[in-house]
Amino acid sequence: MPIRKTTLGGVALALVGALTLSACGGDSGGGDGKVTLQFTWWGTEGRADRYQAAVDLFEDQNPDITVQTSFAEFGDYWTQRNTDATSGELPDVLQMDLSRLLEYGNGGLLYDLGEFEGEQLDTSTIEENLLASGRANDQLVAVPTGTNVMSLHYNPDLLDELGVEAPDWDYTWDDFHAFIQEVSAAGAEHEPRVYGSTDYTMVWWMFMTHLIQRDIDPFSETGEMNFTEDDMREFISSADSLREPENVTFPADRTEQLAPKSGFTAGEAAAEVNWDNMLSQASHDADHDNLQLMPLPSGPDGEKHAFFKPTMQLSVGANSSHPEEAALLIDFLINDPEAGDIIGTELGIPASQERLDSLQVEPGSPDERIVEFEQRMRDEGHMTEAAPFHPDGFGSVEAEYVDVLGSEFGYGQISVDDFVSRWFSEAENLLAAW
Repeated sequence: MPIRKTTLGGVALALVGALTLSACGGDSGGGDGKVTLQFTWWGTEGRADRYQAAVDLFEDQNPDITVQTSFAEFGDYWTQRNTDATSGELPDVLQMDLSRLLEYGNGGLLYDLGEFEGEQLDTSTIEENLLASGRANDQLVAVPTGTNVMSLHYNPDLLDELGVEAPDWDYTWDDFHAFIQEVSAAGAEHEPRVYGSTDYTMVWWMFMTHLIQRDIDPFSETGEMNFTEDDMREFISSADSLREPENVTFPADRTEQLAPKSGFTAGEAAAEVNWDNMLSQASHDADHDNLQLMPLPSGPDGEKHAFFKPTMQLSVGANSSHPEEAALLIDFLINDPEAGDIIGTELGIPASQERLDSLQVEPGSPDERIVEFEQRMRDEGHMTEAAPFHPDGFGSVEAEYVDVLGSEFGYGQISVDDFVSRWFSEAENLLAAW
């Protein structure tokens, strides 16, 4: 039975009226021919430093355009964007995520950038299947900045200190569990105490990987779930041995104490699962120049079943007074070689082949390790799957899994059965079949 999402309830209708008012995404600066754009993204200060340096260069080359920038943590970012969308005041240029694209694109909240292709915006250097990830209602409403791969980040120096070896490249899920337990045992007397990893089952994309490795495509293109409560229960319960009786995964209360650092970047966990492009930020936060990457554990058939996902995308608010100039800024950020040298792999391995060909990475740097990791994943034939389809409401069900229920589960306030039944109950309201 079709179900309807309520997350952005009323946004599209509210926008119809709001767009008849004077748009607030940017202003003309008093009619003197100068344009001011609002550009916002989610991320940390490290990403902000790179973006700001690239924006400064753009302004140097486009003296009639001023770019006002802002950023926030991921959850706060989307809370503000929902508010902006309701009032018809989305920024001129905003960082978009594939998990939110259809919520905004299908509601007419984003500008059709196809209008500028071949002129202000060159998309010819982006593979069509990657570019297609930014289409909604047959319009190009987002341009990908790069690709990334879910990976295991680990600290070899900390492992050496504990006398524990990292898993082999072709390790299994059982090997991963054994590694976490060995590190946590070796780190019990360390100061500060060191754990093997956080609870990876509370990472939504690890659940997606679990399904794909079992030949389950998580969502149909009509927004329906292809997995069951038993599938989710099996995945979360598979790590019970890490929780009881020793509790060898990183504790939730310590995670809260260390914020904004993670247990991994604070040097209190030897590994964590994350997107590979986040290695640069992790190295910055940890002030450590030897963090490394390896793939996730192999599936039951011994294969990785890995996939590339668009890291981030850039969109233009449909209410923008200056969509042409906004398209110029997006073109600069995704294609300009100098901007590419500034941004590096912070936004993923560049989606633009032109940017990738000109990318200069410092030998031994995190950027180099990310590029080499993705190349090895390609060369060894591990990239065999397509990224799962993101139905309207995907970002909301991910947030429910990670932020709401994951928090309660991490503190031991709910059982696996409670987690699963509550998630499925909420998913019926948050997902839209169309």
